[in-house]
Amino acid sequence: MGFVMTAEQKILERVPSGIQGYDEMIKGGYFKNTVNIISGESGTGKTIFGTQFLYEGAKKGDKCLCIVTSEASESLKREMNSSFGWDLWELEKSGAIIFVDITDPELRLQKTVDMAPTELIKSFKKLISRKVQEIKPDRIFIDSIEALFLAIDSHYKLKTLVDDLFGELRTFDITTLVTVGTTFEVESIVEYGADSVTRLGRVVSGNNLQRSIYVAKFRGSGTINEIRVLNISDNGIKVLDQSPYTATF
Repeated sequence: MGFVMTAEQKILERVPSGIQGYDEMIKGGYFKNTVNIISGESGTGKTIFGTQFLYEGAKKGDKCLCIVTSEASESLKREMNSSFGWDLWELEKSGAIIFVDITDPELRLQKTVDMAPTELIKSFKKLISRKVQEIKPDRIFIDSIEALFLAIDSHYKLKTLVDDLFGELRTFDITTLVTVGTTFEVESIVEYGADSVTRLGRVVSGNNLQRSIYVAKFRGSGTINEIRVLNISDNGIKVLDQSPYTATF
């Protein structure tokens, strides 16, 4: 008979991101059955972060689902291959990572048909639910989510829709990473409904412009309460045990 985890053990099960230095900040990884936000301005590394979360998971045998809401995933695959040498085509071919993007008939229909904003989000939730039940992934990356919420005028309605979507994701045995930009000022409501929030940014230190990272929120666990350097190299992202205010390279 196989080992069966208790409910308490399942709640405490960690899913390492695989990003060097970051798992130390969050005490070993995300909790399973959680929705985790990566927020920041354009160009701070959100998409790389989320893709690396899937890439590292796929390398260790996790099945992954990548949902790209605003472009064709081929652009993402090319960018990650040319920047870091990650062969996402091979991982897709082997079934380790499944991509759903704007070329998918269901997602494209949602973007082109004249649909009320609340109905668009409900339809997106159904799409995710259906894909999760079909694919049964261990990890999901949604890049990005703010475009779905821009037309929602009421903050109360927006919060209700975010809570509903995140609640649906938590019903599955998966760990979800979602990016949200800060340009359109919906990130605070999206962050409020998440289980954890990690913020990426830029810091001017002397003549240097450094990328930064800190954990703003992590339900159920302590974190390292420091702003650290987010380094992007030929191998991808890693978090350095240095302050961006003093680091020089």
